[in-house]
Amino acid sequence: MFRPSIFAAILIAATPIQALAAAGKVHPTFNYDIFLQGEDVGDMLLQIIKKPQGGYQILESTTIQKSSDWDEINLRSTTNEMYSLENNLISADKKTFDHTKAYWSKIDSLGADFWMSFSEIKDLAQQEESDLIGFSIAVLDDFIPKASEVLGLSQLLLADTKARPTSIRVPKNLHHTTIANLPKYWSIHQQTLPAKIQLLDIETTSITQMKTEYRGLEVKTLGGDEVSTHHYTLTSENSAPLNIWLAVNENHIPYFFELKTNRSSGDFIIKRKP
Repeated sequence: MFRPSIFAAILIAATPIQALAAAGKVHPTFNYDIFLQGEDVGDMLLQIIKKPQGGYQILESTTIQKSSDWDEINLRSTTNEMYSLENNLISADKKTFDHTKAYWSKIDSLGADFWMSFSEIKDLAQQEESDLIGFSIAVLDDFIPKASEVLGLSQLLLADTKARPTSIRVPKNLHHTTIANLPKYWSIHQQTLPAKIQLLDIETTSITQMKTEYRGLEVKTLGGDEVSTHHYTLTSENSAPLNIWLAVNENHIPYFFELKTNRSSGDFIIKRKP
């Protein structure tokens, strides 16, 4: 069975910003289509929430559904990443659901280290799934209705296999950032990426070193408007090349315009919606 790995794909309507505005909580929100071999199989929503005490929160929701004569994909995930005023990761929580299985990853700060845990729950009953997702979704639902119907960005783009259940302690200085926070990292470093970057994968609680290559400035279109983007290719020993296009919106907020990689099941493209 096909399984996307870090920053996963999706088929579900992402929550419109109007729903958030109606609740009096408007935050920078980016909606994406997800394509597998040219077919639209899902949607992804990324939202950035500034915290009153300083720092910010990244919420990601993704769902993918695809059926064929030989395979079926039905994946959902939620990711919640908390950052300090200094743009440092404080904690992260990710839940991924694949049919009757659930994968639960959690990262917490412990002094100069991260305590990272990953577990797989097999033969998950519907009620058990509801109980598991409940506490984290209770937070997300204030911002993203139907937040439980989602999957992760990193899950799409990095590895093809999941780590085994584990709990480990890792020094914080071994990583630069997460994939979801990469646009912010790029922005605060004068819109540049280092030649080698250590990406923390929330789902598998692992760190991947990737080489970066700047491919230049490219003009894309969004709803008939031209958008200036910066194209990078990220490569590592254990994953296919990842192409990303970074941009800055009218409010000076950096974001992914597009991500593209090739997996065993074909090309994956995540592209911003107008």
